[in-house]
Amino acid sequence: MKDLFDASLQPCALPELDISLYLLEETIEDRQFSPEQVETIWANMPYWAFAWSSGRALARYILDNPQLAAGKRICDFGAGSGIVAIAALKAGARSAWACDIDAMAHVASRQNAQLNGFKLQCCDNIEEAGEVDLIVVGDVLYDTRNHGLAKTLFAKDCEVLWAESRAQTKLSEYPPVAKYQAQTQPNIGGFDEHQFIHIYHHGS
Repeated sequence: MKDLFDASLQPCALPELDISLYLLEETIEDRQFSPEQVETIWANMPYWAFAWSSGRALARYILDNPQLAAGKRICDFGAGSGIVAIAALKAGARSAWACDIDAMAHVASRQNAQLNGFKLQCCDNIEEAGEVDLIVVGDVLYDTRNHGLAKTLFAKDCEVLWAESRAQTKLSEYPPVAKYQAQTQPNIGGFDEHQFIHIYHHGS
Protein backbone atom coordinates (compact mmCIF):
# COMPACT_ATOMS: atom_id res chain seq x y z
CA MET A 1 0.00 0.00 0.00
CA LYS A 2 2.91 2.39 0.52
CA ASP A 3 3.41 2.79 -3.23
CA LEU A 4 -0.29 3.52 -3.70
CA PHE A 5 -0.81 5.75 -0.70
CA ASP A 6 2.41 7.73 -0.89
CA ALA A 7 0.71 10.43 1.10
CA SER A 8 0.75 11.62 4.69
CA LEU A 9 -2.00 12.21 7.20
CA GLN A 10 -2.80 15.83 7.89
CA PRO A 11 -5.46 17.72 9.86
CA CYS A 12 -8.34 18.41 7.48
CA ALA A 13 -11.26 20.69 8.30
CA LEU A 14 -14.84 19.64 7.64
CA PRO A 15 -16.46 23.10 7.68
CA GLU A 16 -20.07 21.93 7.71
CA LEU A 17 -19.37 20.09 10.98
CA ASP A 18 -16.81 22.42 12.56
CA ILE A 19 -14.76 19.25 13.07
CA SER A 20 -11.21 18.46 11.95
CA LEU A 21 -9.80 14.98 11.34
CA TYR A 22 -6.41 13.50 10.50
CA LEU A 23 -7.03 12.28 6.94
CA LEU A 24 -4.97 11.33 3.92
CA GLU A 25 -3.90 14.54 2.25
CA GLU A 26 -6.27 15.66 -0.49
CA THR A 27 -3.54 15.70 -3.14
CA ILE A 28 -4.09 11.96 -3.41
CA GLU A 29 -7.32 12.78 -5.26
CA ASP A 30 -5.24 14.01 -8.20
CA ARG A 31 -3.48 10.69 -8.68
CA GLN A 32 -4.56 8.36 -11.44
CA PHE A 33 -5.13 4.79 -10.25
CA SER A 34 -5.52 1.79 -12.50
CA PRO A 35 -8.47 -0.57 -11.92
CA GLU A 36 -6.01 -3.06 -10.42
CA GLN A 37 -4.67 -0.47 -8.01
CA VAL A 38 -8.17 0.55 -6.96
CA GLU A 39 -8.96 -3.11 -6.28
CA THR A 40 -5.83 -3.37 -4.13
CA ILE A 41 -6.78 -0.20 -2.29
CA TRP A 42 -10.21 -1.61 -1.46
CA ALA A 43 -8.67 -4.86 -0.25
CA ASN A 44 -6.35 -3.00 2.14
CA MET A 45 -8.44 0.04 2.93
CA PRO A 46 -7.37 2.26 5.86
CA TYR A 47 -10.98 3.24 6.56
CA TRP A 48 -9.91 5.45 9.44
CA ALA A 49 -7.99 7.77 7.06
CA PHE A 50 -11.13 8.97 5.26
CA ALA A 51 -14.20 10.98 6.21
CA TRP A 52 -16.77 8.76 4.51
CA SER A 53 -19.92 10.30 3.08
CA SER A 54 -22.29 8.42 5.39
CA GLY A 55 -20.23 9.34 8.45
CA ARG A 56 -20.31 12.99 7.43
CA ALA A 57 -24.05 12.82 6.84
CA LEU A 58 -24.75 11.16 10.19
CA ALA A 59 -22.48 13.60 12.01
CA ARG A 60 -24.34 16.46 10.36
CA TYR A 61 -27.71 14.97 11.33
CA ILE A 62 -26.62 14.70 14.97
CA LEU A 63 -25.30 18.25 15.02
CA ASP A 64 -28.51 19.47 13.38
CA ASN A 65 -30.46 17.61 16.09
CA PRO A 66 -28.22 17.72 19.20
CA GLN A 67 -31.02 16.52 21.47
CA LEU A 68 -30.52 13.06 19.95
CA ALA A 69 -27.11 12.74 21.62
CA ALA A 70 -27.12 15.24 24.50
CA GLY A 71 -26.55 13.56 27.86
CA LYS A 72 -26.42 10.07 26.35
CA ARG A 73 -23.86 7.26 26.33
CA ILE A 74 -22.92 6.68 22.70
CA CYS A 75 -21.34 3.76 20.85
CA ASP A 76 -20.06 4.51 17.33
CA PHE A 77 -20.15 1.09 15.62
CA GLY A 78 -17.60 0.70 12.82
CA ALA A 79 -16.15 4.01 13.94
CA GLY A 80 -13.26 4.39 11.50
CA SER A 81 -12.00 7.92 12.11
CA GLY A 82 -14.43 8.41 15.00
CA ILE A 83 -16.21 11.23 13.18
CA VAL A 84 -19.71 10.36 14.42
CA ALA A 85 -18.59 9.79 18.01
CA ILE A 86 -16.89 13.19 17.93
CA ALA A 87 -20.03 14.82 16.55
CA ALA A 88 -22.04 13.20 19.36
CA LEU A 89 -19.63 14.57 21.97
CA LYS A 90 -19.83 17.97 20.32
CA ALA A 91 -23.63 17.72 20.61
CA GLY A 92 -23.33 17.10 24.35
CA ALA A 93 -23.10 13.32 24.71
CA ARG A 94 -22.14 12.17 28.20
CA SER A 95 -19.61 9.67 26.84
CA ALA A 96 -18.67 7.96 23.59
CA TRP A 97 -17.13 4.67 22.53
CA ALA A 98 -15.45 4.15 19.16
CA CYS A 99 -16.11 0.51 18.27
CA ASP A 100 -13.97 -0.96 15.49
CA ILE A 101 -12.09 -4.21 14.84
CA ASP A 102 -9.13 -2.27 13.39
CA ALA A 103 -6.64 -1.27 16.08
CA MET A 104 -5.50 1.64 13.91
CA ALA A 105 -9.06 2.98 13.98
CA HIS A 106 -8.73 3.14 17.77
CA VAL A 107 -5.57 5.22 17.43
CA ALA A 108 -7.19 7.45 14.81
CA SER A 109 -10.38 7.93 16.83
CA ARG A 110 -8.47 8.93 19.96
CA GLN A 111 -6.22 11.34 18.08
CA ASN A 112 -9.13 12.86 16.19
CA ALA A 113 -11.08 13.29 19.41
CA GLN A 114 -8.09 15.01 20.99
CA LEU A 115 -7.73 17.24 17.91
CA ASN A 116 -11.26 18.47 18.59
CA GLY A 117 -10.85 18.82 22.34
CA PHE A 118 -12.61 15.61 23.40
CA LYS A 119 -11.81 12.20 24.86
CA LEU A 120 -13.43 8.89 23.96
CA GLN A 121 -12.98 5.21 24.70
CA CYS A 122 -12.35 2.43 22.20
CA CYS A 123 -13.44 -1.19 21.96
CA ASP A 124 -13.29 -4.10 19.51
CA ASN A 125 -16.90 -5.19 19.86
CA ILE A 126 -20.10 -3.54 20.95
CA GLU A 127 -20.50 -5.66 24.08
CA GLU A 128 -17.32 -4.14 25.55
CA ALA A 129 -19.01 -0.74 25.58
CA GLY A 130 -21.47 -1.98 28.19
CA GLU A 131 -24.78 -0.21 28.61
CA VAL A 132 -25.30 2.58 26.08
CA ASP A 133 -28.24 4.80 25.22
CA LEU A 134 -27.54 5.27 21.51
CA ILE A 135 -25.69 3.25 18.86
CA VAL A 136 -24.62 5.14 15.75
CA VAL A 137 -23.76 3.27 12.54
CA GLY A 138 -22.51 4.58 9.21
CA ASP A 139 -22.44 2.74 5.89
CA VAL A 140 -21.53 -0.82 6.87
CA LEU A 141 -23.73 -2.65 4.35
CA TYR A 142 -21.01 -2.64 1.69
CA ASP A 143 -19.87 -5.85 3.43
CA THR A 144 -22.30 -8.72 2.81
CA ARG A 145 -21.42 -10.14 6.23
CA ASN A 146 -23.21 -7.15 7.77
CA HIS A 147 -26.50 -7.53 5.91
CA GLY A 148 -28.22 -9.00 8.96
CA LEU A 149 -26.80 -6.40 11.30
CA ALA A 150 -29.84 -4.11 11.31
CA LYS A 151 -32.09 -6.67 12.97
CA THR A 152 -29.37 -7.46 15.52
CA LEU A 153 -28.77 -3.84 16.48
CA PHE A 154 -32.42 -2.82 16.28
CA ALA A 155 -33.23 -5.60 18.77
CA LYS A 156 -31.02 -4.01 21.42
CA ASP A 157 -32.57 -2.05 24.27
CA CYS A 158 -31.37 1.34 23.06
CA GLU A 159 -31.80 3.81 20.24
CA VAL A 160 -30.01 3.32 16.93
CA LEU A 161 -29.11 6.00 14.40
CA TRP A 162 -28.04 4.53 11.08
CA ALA A 163 -26.75 6.29 7.97
CA GLU A 164 -26.58 4.19 4.84
CA SER A 165 -26.08 4.86 1.14
CA ARG A 166 -27.22 1.36 0.18
CA ALA A 167 -30.27 1.37 2.42
CA GLN A 168 -32.82 1.54 -0.36
CA THR A 169 -32.47 -2.21 -0.78
CA LYS A 170 -30.99 -3.53 2.47
CA LEU A 171 -33.08 -1.47 4.92
CA SER A 172 -36.20 -1.02 2.83
CA GLU A 173 -38.48 -2.21 5.65
CA TYR A 174 -37.41 0.70 7.85
CA PRO A 175 -38.62 4.23 6.95
CA PRO A 176 -35.86 6.88 6.78
CA VAL A 177 -36.17 10.05 8.84
CA ALA A 178 -33.84 12.20 6.72
CA LYS A 179 -31.84 12.26 3.51
CA TYR A 180 -28.51 14.03 2.98
CA GLN A 181 -26.08 14.44 0.12
CA ALA A 182 -22.45 14.10 1.18
CA GLN A 183 -19.03 13.36 -0.26
CA THR A 184 -16.13 11.27 0.98
CA GLN A 185 -12.91 13.15 1.78
CA PRO A 186 -10.46 12.49 0.22
CA ASN A 187 -12.26 10.95 -2.73
CA ILE A 188 -10.45 8.47 -4.97
CA GLY A 189 -11.46 5.61 -7.22
CA GLY A 190 -15.15 6.45 -7.42
CA PHE A 191 -15.80 6.04 -3.69
CA ASP A 192 -19.15 7.81 -3.81
CA GLU A 193 -21.14 5.53 -6.06
CA HIS A 194 -24.15 6.47 -3.92
CA GLN A 195 -24.13 10.17 -2.98
CA PHE A 196 -27.47 10.32 -1.20
CA ILE A 197 -27.43 9.10 2.37
CA HIS A 198 -30.55 7.90 4.19
CA ILE A 199 -30.77 8.35 7.96
CA TYR A 200 -32.72 5.85 10.07
CA HIS A 201 -33.72 6.30 13.71
CA HIS A 202 -34.86 3.18 15.53
CA GLY A 203 -36.20 3.10 19.07
CA SER A 204 -37.08 6.78 19.28
